[in-house]
Amino acid sequence: MQKQIAYFDNLVESFKNTSGAPEPKSPHFDLVRFEDFPNRIQDGAGNPFRLNAFVIGLVTGGSFELNISNQVFKVEKGALYFTSPWHIRQYANVHDWQGYLLFFTPDFIFQYPQGEYIFREFRFFHTENGLLVTPDSAQSEKLLTDLNQMYALLHSEHPERLKMLYHYLNIFLYECKSMFVADTPAISNGKDSTLNNFLQSLNNYFIELNKGKKDKALTLKYVANELHLHPTYLSNLLKQQTGKTAAQLVRERLILEAQSLLKNTDMTVAEVAYYLHFKDNSNFAKFFRHQVGASPSDYREHARSSQS
Repeated sequence: MQKQIAYFDNLVESFKNTSGAPEPKSPHFDLVRFEDFPNRIQDGAGNPFRLNAFVIGLVTGGSFELNISNQVFKVEKGALYFTSPWHIRQYANVHDWQGYLLFFTPDFIFQYPQGEYIFREFRFFHTENGLLVTPDSAQSEKLLTDLNQMYALLHSEHPERLKMLYHYLNIFLYECKSMFVADTPAISNGKDSTLNNFLQSLNNYFIELNKGKKDKALTLKYVANELHLHPTYLSNLLKQQTGKTAAQLVRERLILEAQSLLKNTDMTVAEVAYYLHFKDNSNFAKFFRHQVGASPSDYREHARSSQS
């Protein structure tokens, strides 16, 4: 098991780390077939990692297990799943996987002004543990047709193919939204925008922490300063939107990260505490026990025994 979670800032870094993987068409956008990736994890699990990209997988054959942060999905033919840059991912027990993997980084999305709406509009990217759905046959066929067209364009010699694929991607995401999250309202006011900015601030914190670029603990005060809002105002606003205070949401996100590190790495409890900028090990252990109901060591032992 790794000492820490590997982090890849773009697709080139990620694909280079996978022996035999195809060279990406761009550091920030690619569409590949599962069949083009080495099918070497027949039994057991690959290494956990983070990739600074949104990923959509449409599975047309085979099976595998996908661990997204703290949830394990059994992925089989017909599945469609969504993951985001802050998720810890791990593939296991891969058997003859087939289908498409669509990758795009935040840099690809934010190259145009309208890109800021991607995160706000498509809430299937907001989840803490990813999302897996099973569309019906007609929906799957429509998505597969769209991906086939995108794949052909990406592998063509058209000089403007990446610009065109940006628009194809938006259409594809709206297809997903209409099929699987039709009951999710679009973002339409400042309060919803604040909630999304808050969630994005939390996620960006852990991405930067993973890069070694954060030297402060995640606190309500920190996030409020990032959003240029008073902590009390922010907390009251989020309470109206989610039923939870901002402090509760920050604590839940910290616990999720701690659980992922304890479950997926060989970092000691003390190293996890230091990494997350707790004052000391005992302070972290007290916080963890209060939130989870078990000590970090007991949680790790139970999580790993469940995996074996």
